[in-house]
Amino acid sequence: MVRGSFVFDQNKCTGCHACRLACTIENRLSFRQSWRQVHTFNPARLPVAPVTHLSLACNHCADPACQQACPALAYCRDEDTGAVLLDDSKCIGCKYCSWACPYDAPQFEPSLGVMTKCTFCNDRLREGRDPACAELCPTGALSFAHLPVEEITNAAEGFPASRLRPAIKVLPWRDGLPPQMSGASAAVPLRGSIPRRVSLRTEWPLLAFTFIIASLFGALAAEVAGGVGVSAPIFLATALLGLALSGVHIGRKRRAWRSILNVTRSWLSREVLFVGLFVLSGACYLAVMPGEKLVGWVAIAMGFAALFSMDMVYRFAVRSRPRVPHSASMVLTGPLLAGVLLLNPAFMAVFGSSKAILYGLRKVGMVRDGLDWKPWASVVRAGIGLMGPAALWIVDAQGLHGLIILAVLLGEFVDRAEFYSELDFPSPQRQMKLDLEKRLSLAGDTRSSRQPAPF
Repeated sequence: MVRGSFVFDQNKCTGCHACRLACTIENRLSFRQSWRQVHTFNPARLPVAPVTHLSLACNHCADPACQQACPALAYCRDEDTGAVLLDDSKCIGCKYCSWACPYDAPQFEPSLGVMTKCTFCNDRLREGRDPACAELCPTGALSFAHLPVEEITNAAEGFPASRLRPAIKVLPWRDGLPPQMSGASAAVPLRGSIPRRVSLRTEWPLLAFTFIIASLFGALAAEVAGGVGVSAPIFLATALLGLALSGVHIGRKRRAWRSILNVTRSWLSREVLFVGLFVLSGACYLAVMPGEKLVGWVAIAMGFAALFSMDMVYRFAVRSRPRVPHSASMVLTGPLLAGVLLLNPAFMAVFGSSKAILYGLRKVGMVRDGLDWKPWASVVRAGIGLMGPAALWIVDAQGLHGLIILAVLLGEFVDRAEFYSELDFPSPQRQMKLDLEKRLSLAGDTRSSRQPAPF
């Protein structure tokens, strides 16, 4: 099988940005905007690594993560050219495709409220011409060719590895090694953090939304089980507040209804579906058919599916401890809150201890890796949110029930806030810094091994 593909020769790229300018002009983008970016490896020119460049736009993957993640079915493929295209008339501007894409291809345009991206210069391809960026590269570093799929390889520093089968071939360095700068070879610590696409400041509506749904799940589960639960008016009012907050980050709010169209592939669509079913069935149980346990258990099932979908929405995220689930996981938070409201020792012990262990593992790993482990937040979360409820339970669980609930809620909120403050996704900038740090570490180890052993 043959695919149209970009071909990038690292040996020829000078970082002149002509490809970016060509993209801007061809697509009539605004000043300084381009769907193609030129990333520089080792921009500080540290002597232990070469200064190289990587020109990237949308790679029109064979298995595009953006198309699979988009809840609004705004993406499609031109089967003749292989171009992955975005229909901005269907886009809701949720930005979820940018979370899914490790190459930073989809870009949010605030003035339009939708995502935009490289089109592969699809009209030019249909006319038998190359994309503008490839045609106007002055050094021949970027070109376009129809290649057998087995020849499309792209291992390079700064290029995020994935299973998406991107349509770009990165040519290897001559003699197998990039040009090496001369000079000292000490491992110099890098300053500055890896650029991040999201933060707690930008995602606070989602923090509030997820925390509200988890709290409502716990309250409804307690109500169905016969404990201290929630009334219908409070449940509905709080659910409506959460749903309103969930739409704050959407660029085209009038198209929000499209977010449910891709249930078969997008976890965001599944989250929308199950949250809606949870709210409807919960309201039905509380206001229309109170006491009907079957309806109540259906609502709980829909709520758990919603919590699981919320966790899966963030499956593209990079975690500080890759193989350890985050302690703010919704499938742990919801049942824990239900156990607290019911004063159920088994639920509190199982889910509380699970969260404590996961939280401790994450913090120990962050300290070991030199990451910001947020000492004050950790004290509040561990002291008030984990140890505090346990101490209050021992003193007088019934008499101090209200304080136990408040302490657990505070701890869970802090943990969820930490989740969003740590949230990050793969990107070329992130990969370049990681690869450079790896080079610096190897250089430091090599130099240490060459030091003469002390007598």
